[in-house]
Amino acid sequence: MKIYKFKTLLFLLFLIFSCENNMDPNREGTAEVVISVASRGFYQFLIKFDDDLYYPENLPEEFKVVSQEPIPANIKFRLLDDQEDIFQPAPNDVPVFLMSVPVIKIVSIKKI
Repeated sequence: MKIYKFKTLLFLLFLIFSCENNMDPNREGTAEVVISVASRGFYQFLIKFDDDLYYPENLPEEFKVVSQEPIPANIKFRLLDDQEDIFQPAPNDVPVFLMSVPVIKIVSIKKI
């Protein structure tokens, strides 16, 4: 009788520790490329994903279009352990600090 309890316990422990934790560091979904104007002629292109802003370190040139309308895109990215400062123009057009946002590395991005 004891051998069955031991085997059952061993089997349950095996199941618990063999479960794979699939923590994919990449996030993906629908996002928008938006512009933050820091001063006249100085723009910062950001990714708006799930109502959060991110600074892409490797945004392709085709998305760096100065436009009032956001560019919708399907994106896959990885969050990095860094922050980027975002600026806004002061009344005299000097860039002043607005906020810091997380930096991301784009794995893939495609316009919708």
